[in-house]
Amino acid sequence: MLKINWFSPLPPARSGIAHNYAMQLLPALARRHEVVLWTDQDQVSPQVQRMARVARYDPAAPPWREINNGTISIYHLGNQPDLHCGIWQVSMCQPGIVVLHDLRLHDFFFTFWVQYRKDRASYLAALERWYGGDGRRAGEAFCRGGISADSMAQKFPLTREAMCGALGGITHSSRALAELKETPACPIIALNHPYAAAGESRYRQWLTVRRAAPHPPYRLVVFGYLSRNRRLEAVLEALAGIPEREQIRLDVCGQLWDKGHIRTQIERLGLSSLVKLLGFLPESLVEQELSTADLAINLRYPSMGEASGSQLQFWDYGLPTLVTRTGWYASLPEDATAFVRPEHEVEDIQSHLRAFIADPGVFRAMGERGRQSLENNDPEKYVDAMTQFAAMALLRAPLVTALTLAGRVGNDLSAWLHPAASAYLLDRASQEIATIWPGKPRGHP
Repeated sequence: MLKINWFSPLPPARSGIAHNYAMQLLPALARRHEVVLWTDQDQVSPQVQRMARVARYDPAAPPWREINNGTISIYHLGNQPDLHCGIWQVSMCQPGIVVLHDLRLHDFFFTFWVQYRKDRASYLAALERWYGGDGRRAGEAFCRGGISADSMAQKFPLTREAMCGALGGITHSSRALAELKETPACPIIALNHPYAAAGESRYRQWLTVRRAAPHPPYRLVVFGYLSRNRRLEAVLEALAGIPEREQIRLDVCGQLWDKGHIRTQIERLGLSSLVKLLGFLPESLVEQELSTADLAINLRYPSMGEASGSQLQFWDYGLPTLVTRTGWYASLPEDATAFVRPEHEVEDIQSHLRAFIADPGVFRAMGERGRQSLENNDPEKYVDAMTQFAAMALLRAPLVTALTLAGRVGNDLSAWLHPAASAYLLDRASQEIATIWPGKPRGHP
């Protein structure tokens, strides 16, 4: 049994990681291991507190004595700085397993350093550290407004910055990580995103509710933390451009990056009677919304490399979905999803909407096949793989400590040693430090 320090967003945080990942995995993990849920949130739901002990920390002064009593720490990082800044700060001080829920983390680091900390120097230094002068110059241009955020995330994702000193990393998409071409130095494993599907009887109840509703109009849903890359503007444009739009109603459920802008778009396109902005739904209303929906739209472009807990939730309800053919989404079963090409986005959305209206049964079969695929996402299997990987990664802990110490010693010595002596003395120091790593004999760093 491991004693695990778990750092992640937790309900009621408005985060897919909190609701569609942590709440799927923690019941299985806490049954088999001792888990401490570390949080800097103001509130944690009672349901979470019944699963495992909740402990609070101040990112500026974590309670290291208690944290160090754990066997290993598992840190969850994504692109919502308000939820992940504290987690990243702790991860930089105590090596552990880093779970990357987004692979492109430029937005996180820019917001943390430049907007929160007013520390442009650290942001530019990180870009230069990983991408040289090109990275620094691009960062300076971005700060001046000369480069888009999407372009920065694609070219300078800063993934390795998030993994500095980690014992190991977990992603939910080996394909997306390979496409990124920015593999961290530590061991990495790709696991299927965990999801515990509802029982068959409950699923049949949802189907009964959905099929009992008179049609049309058909109900479409968009869910989640809705930043620009969720392509809501393209969805609105596509809906406005088809004659059949009166047969559709669209519910937008989640936190919008700019609600006023989207309202303006809805009014400009004449969609006020067809589109509702429902905001972030409490759990009590999620089931009602999804059990009565007919089609889910789950687009991502550019993809930040993430897997989608929302996609698995849609499939749990047997919902057919439109997804962008990119990153993790491109690896989904061809017969269980309707793909949208980034370069033909509006055209493909319109084509799928027309096809759905013409024959909803074809799309319902897609949702059925998606639900069947959820057997690959069993949380128990995820716990097995995660803890086995953690045990292996723990063997690297002495090496990471030695490398960190060597780096600090090297920086300090280089600042005051004479150039003629520095190479020899630095080599001797590195040999001595290398003996900290078990299995490395003295004299063989």
